Amino acid sequence: MSVAGVLSQDVVGRGRDAKRAHRIRAFRFSSIVAVGVPFALSLPSARLGLAAVVGLAFAVAASSFCPLLVLGIWWRRLTDVGALAGLITGGVLATVAVLVTVIGGARGGWIGALLEQPAAWAVPLAFGVMVLASVLTPGRVHPDVARVMVRLHAPESLDLTLARPTESVPQTTPTPVLPTTPMPAPQTTPVRAEVVDRSSR
Repeated sequence: MSVAGVLSQDVVGRGRDAKRAHRIRAFRFSSIVAVGVPFALSLPSARLGLAAVVGLAFAVAASSFCPLLVLGIWWRRLTDVGALAGLITGGVLATVAVLVTVIGGARGGWIGALLEQPAAWAVPLAFGVMVLASVLTPGRVHPDVARVMVRLHAPESLDLTLARPTESVPQTTPTPVLPTTPMPAPQTTPVRAEVVDRSSR
């Protein structure tokens, strides 16, 4: 279901403006592909052991994602071109080796050993392609990579943020405030109240 959802949203039924009926058809088609392709690959691999099949699946994952994760976390000069080139190189080579092993069966000698263990040579090759392509495209480095690296590796207690620096606001000369002379309080003449003794009258 997860593979069918990814295929229907990102490959077959791309676009947010797609109608509901189109999205349903895309999900149904993706479900057939997500079930049919593994089933078709499982038929010739019946003679292989379960451990060998699981190892081949992890070899494809390691050949594609391991260099991307390691360099993306620890190397600030990695570019999008280098990441894509290494991802495609390692993934395609490991997938081809797995297909040859699954369809053609196990082989003897050095060729058979390399085909049965594609991660042993596909992972270093993917690392090299990523580094070489990134060095050749230095202008593709993201401008915020230094801030992201600090955010990834700094202790959480520092409470760093990834906010972009604010634009410089032109400083205006403040208007001088003239001192004001306090006004004297008005003097009032006290009013005497005459008390008339009515009893003396």
